Amino acid sequence: MKRIPRRVLGAYLLAEGTGFLHHCYAKRRARQAPAPERAPADAEYGRKFLTMARCDAREGGADALTCARFMRHAFFGTPPEALSREAVASWLRSHLGEEAGDDAVSAVEAALGPYAPRGSSSSSSTAPPAFVYGEGRVEAWYKPLLLRGYLEVQRQFAKKRLAAEGFREFRDPEVPLLRYWVRRPELEDEEVEAEPTLVVLHGYGRGLASPLFEQMIPSLGRRSMIIVDCPWLMVTRVPTTGDLTNTPTVAQMASAVSRFLSERTAAEKLSNQVDLLAHSFGTAVASALARELEAAGDRDNAAEVHLRRAVLMDPMCFIPGISKQAQLLRRTPRDLATELVAEAAPGSPGLSVGEVVKSIINKPKPCFCEPLDEEAAAKERRKWVIYQTYFFNYFIFRDLVYSWVNLRALQGSEYLDRGLLRGLNKSGRLLTILAETDTMIPAPQLREALSGEVPAKSPGGVMWLPTVGHGACQHRQDVVDRISSFLAAA
Repeated sequence: MKRIPRRVLGAYLLAEGTGFLHHCYAKRRARQAPAPERAPADAEYGRKFLTMARCDAREGGADALTCARFMRHAFFGTPPEALSREAVASWLRSHLGEEAGDDAVSAVEAALGPYAPRGSSSSSSTAPPAFVYGEGRVEAWYKPLLLRGYLEVQRQFAKKRLAAEGFREFRDPEVPLLRYWVRRPELEDEEVEAEPTLVVLHGYGRGLASPLFEQMIPSLGRRSMIIVDCPWLMVTRVPTTGDLTNTPTVAQMASAVSRFLSERTAAEKLSNQVDLLAHSFGTAVASALARELEAAGDRDNAAEVHLRRAVLMDPMCFIPGISKQAQLLRRTPRDLATELVAEAAPGSPGLSVGEVVKSIINKPKPCFCEPLDEEAAAKERRKWVIYQTYFFNYFIFRDLVYSWVNLRALQGSEYLDRGLLRGLNKSGRLLTILAETDTMIPAPQLREALSGEVPAKSPGGVMWLPTVGHGACQHRQDVVDRISSFLAAA
């Protein structure tokens, strides 16, 4: 009997070692794999990029401080005034291609005002690192088997729960990794027939086992629903083959979902209107999908599908957010957390190791029964900043698949909104859920921009969650109630 624990321990250590070697093998293959061929940014994207980042003095809405923060994050913390004009021009060309001429650089300089580049442009100086799509070293930290096994078990329970709720699973014929969970009540009911299908796009994290599907979706009470399941977006997953080059891109996902919706609409004579509900990374797919649906038109053996309304939670698809989201690709959690804490709670003291550990172990609350006074709110903002920064660094930005997606598979021109979602907002057909202390996106800036466009007495607009951070919306009943009323509005 005494030998059994040793054998179990030995078997576990052997399995853990095998998993670690497989992780190292996959990471090595990812680093050696050639970067995917990148299509040049199209003209429309180039024209709208600086305007939507509020960095174009040629258009209205430019703001010096907002643009300065955008550029500082683009260069991983380097203040824009310390940059050279050549460094800014080179970075713009990487995003905009031919659209990044001298006029564009001059427009950025004028928009920055007192923060305009004044750094040396001598050839001997080394340009500071900057975020560029498709570039950068793939970094990943190993995740233990116990954690991986726990998440896989959660996923299996989630699949059983969906099946018990009447969902059926379908595999995409052209993107084999992609799955759809479809629920279509078999009822002769005019109300059911007319109900737009709710298409749900999850973010990176626990996938089907996330609070989005455990708590929020069941509470919405929608009968006709399609859940887009992307198993590779579940943290800790490593392809069995060790090959990450087949990881679907945002454009491939949007095209596949659009095709699936069209085919099902034609085959089952469903309503040709759909509503979108997306969270975090799922909003990137939602942005690309909205554009795909608009451009799809009529196809052979397919029906045209129209987007009626959209709900974006913690959205990653608006241009001002791209440079902030990239920070943990290069910066340390402590460096970034110190900067973000200073922004969220000016004048607060620096971080201590004990505070970091305490904030990670005691996860901040996603909701408060009563409003907080300013002192308590400042403490909660600080906790959220620390928790998000360190949590995201380990589980997200140092996850192998996500690192590949961030550094190889994403292209701004494929998923960033050029005005289509903003158009929905202006017509009252977009509801955006923003968390005040979201460390991934410039939530206050987005709140200001989106709130000013919403028609009076519109069911849509912006729902602002004070104090809390990224992901808190999935746990809150007030968010469920607001989404339900928005989707049910005439």
